Amino acid sequence: MRSAIVYDVGRGKVLLEKNADDLQPIASLTKLMTAMVVLDSAQPLGDTVTVDNDDIDWLKHSGSRIPIGASLERGEMLRLALMSSENRAASALSRAFPGGQTAFIHQMNEKARALHMASTHFGDPTGLSPDDFSTARDVVKMAEAAAHYPLISEYTTLPRYEEEIGRRTRFYHNTDPLVRAADWDVLVAKIGYIREAGRCIVVDANMPNGQVMIALLGSRTSWERSADLVTIRRWLNGDETPVVEPHYYASTRLHHHHSVLAHSHRVRVHFASYRTGSTANAHRQSVRHHAGKRDTSRLLPPD
Repeated sequence: MRSAIVYDVGRGKVLLEKNADDLQPIASLTKLMTAMVVLDSAQPLGDTVTVDNDDIDWLKHSGSRIPIGASLERGEMLRLALMSSENRAASALSRAFPGGQTAFIHQMNEKARALHMASTHFGDPTGLSPDDFSTARDVVKMAEAAAHYPLISEYTTLPRYEEEIGRRTRFYHNTDPLVRAADWDVLVAKIGYIREAGRCIVVDANMPNGQVMIALLGSRTSWERSADLVTIRRWLNGDETPVVEPHYYASTRLHHHHSVLAHSHRVRVHFASYRTGSTANAHRQSVRHHAGKRDTSRLLPPD
């Protein structure tokens, strides 16, 4: 991945970071901000929102399973935007905002400023535009705020859902495979992809030592993103034999029980103690590439 951050929610402490302040597009992670603005507006979730031609993706030409002319309750549109990452649903929600989509996007940026996301800018409610950019550090701030909205937590972790649209019942699945993994206790999760952003994810999950937020931006493939998540979780759980991707190296300081993920070229990776009761100070080290055996048995399926 291009950048990453692991944040201990209970202690308010960054445990690991790599290029955490680098600006880059965040794709559909944007929809967490879209959802917060919709819910902050207090517009009735039972009101009808209609998809029209203005919601067609002319930028990336992505598909949609919501036909033009379909009308759903605002709450239903929000569910599909979050769990199935439906771009037409996110666009329609923004157009139904008082003042239209322009006012909605303005409010997204106002919300970002209120959350002290100083390096973040939104130009689109779907994440299809590379003008939606942020940093791993800011994405964690956004996810931490989103976790306080029960509906966002519910909708982003819903594995599957069926929706009556017109005369048809359509079956939707969550785009994030983590929510279907029995060994993850996920509270909030969102993935995203456009070519400029690569594969991105932010996840809020309960770990044995407490609640942790992980943001990974710019992974080259879904498998790489999944392998990095497993590596980080193993490190958090104290496992000293982490999964190693061919282009990544998990360096271990046995004395302190630390494992750190790093890219194949020289990078700066900051990490801190996560073990209960540890008094170790934060460290910074550079690590080089080291080829390792890939354990595919624990990898999550691609999105």
